[in-house]
Amino acid sequence: MKTKLLYFLSFFILAHSAQAKTETELRAAIPAGLAPPLLIEKKGKVDGLIVDYVSALAEAMGRTANFSVVTRYRLNRYMLTGQMDVLCYTSKIWDDGVKKLDFSEVLFNKKEVIIGPTPMPKKISDMQGKTIGTMLQYVYPKLDPYFASGKILREDSLSEEGNLKKLLNGRIQYVVTDQIFFDYFRLENPSIAKNREALFLTDYPIVCSISRKGRITKKEVDKAIDEIKSSGKMKALFKKYGSTYVD
Repeated sequence: MKTKLLYFLSFFILAHSAQAKTETELRAAIPAGLAPPLLIEKKGKVDGLIVDYVSALAEAMGRTANFSVVTRYRLNRYMLTGQMDVLCYTSKIWDDGVKKLDFSEVLFNKKEVIIGPTPMPKKISDMQGKTIGTMLQYVYPKLDPYFASGKILREDSLSEEGNLKKLLNGRIQYVVTDQIFFDYFRLENPSIAKNREALFLTDYPIVCSISRKGRITKKEVDKAIDEIKSSGKMKALFKKYGSTYVD
């Protein structure tokens, strides 16, 4: 009898602990393949800017973030079925779940630029005949018409870091990248900025998509975003990775 009682007590404690974890856990998806500093993977550990600001969001909600790096073709399914609660690196501009997911307030603006030698052309049309380092299979709305017509050539790489290394070593004159990738790469390679300028292309507002079958609401996420922005936390996190926060 005593053994049975201990068994049931143990089962009750474990079940209660599992329920408590479920109620305080924030299941956050991170798209696989993102470049540093957004995603930094070392020895099986997930780190980087997304981990930092989602952890701050979770803390503001009284929760603990649990991260899963998810391949892009699975992201939408995981969010729609409630296997993940949030994806905090997306935009309504490209997200396939616009009509089936909720979306938060803007976390920050992603700034897309072309980096090249000084003096940089003042507009894209002035770059005719140039070759620009690009990412394989990436779409560039402002540049694609020029690529399609052959007026500007694209040279694809498999990674942002690979493109920036080619630029650093003089193997290509121009690359299109995000300002945050360039800023982070520059921390360890300061010479990449020497005699080079940026031509602004466009901004993308980055938000959290929120599963309608998940454990949290848009209202909770928006409140947490307001908190980490107004407290200066977001600015501090961007500064940590050598970049400037753009609201």
